[in-house]
Amino acid sequence: MRIDEQLIEDCRKVKPGAQKELYCLLLPYLRSVVMRYLRDVSFQKDVLQDSFVRIFKKIDQYDPLKAPFAQWSARIAINVSYNYNKRVCAVPFESLDSSIEKETFTLDTDYETWTDEQLLGLIRKMPSEYYEVFNLYIIDGYSHKEIASILDIKEELSRQRLVRGRKWIRKVVFANSSVTEEVNAKVKKK
Repeated sequence: MRIDEQLIEDCRKVKPGAQKELYCLLLPYLRSVVMRYLRDVSFQKDVLQDSFVRIFKKIDQYDPLKAPFAQWSARIAINVSYNYNKRVCAVPFESLDSSIEKETFTLDTDYETWTDEQLLGLIRKMPSEYYEVFNLYIIDGYSHKEIASILDIKEELSRQRLVRGRKWIRKVVFANSSVTEEVNAKVKKK
């Protein structure tokens, strides 16, 4: 998604039509970002509203040389989502093994045919600490340094949670699959 620089400039000048246009352009994208990061989706509208308020308040801080506008605004939405998760949706941490034992997964072993929704549904069942890092690193491409800053953790802990998240996925997806050894061999090669 490419957002015109003139539209951003009009928003800086607080032109009402420009803000509405920018809102309409960004809403579908930011909604998908918020849905990935928010633990309780019933707060989606609140998070989106807070995100847009912050975007319009901080629009003067946007620098097109550092990142595209959509990526800059997504970072704001991610931070707002994490703040909601901490304040409103606090969920106690579950260990890797206990979370798997409590869930009953019925998965098609032909994982290459899964839809994006099926994959996201599986990833959402991951313990939240792993999910946060996995989502930021694998899906959104943040570095461990950036993740550490966003989540207020150490870089090493970010790496550790990513490894544990990958381990969790392998255990859940391939626990009773005949392709377990083949997939593990492919993963080790990477």
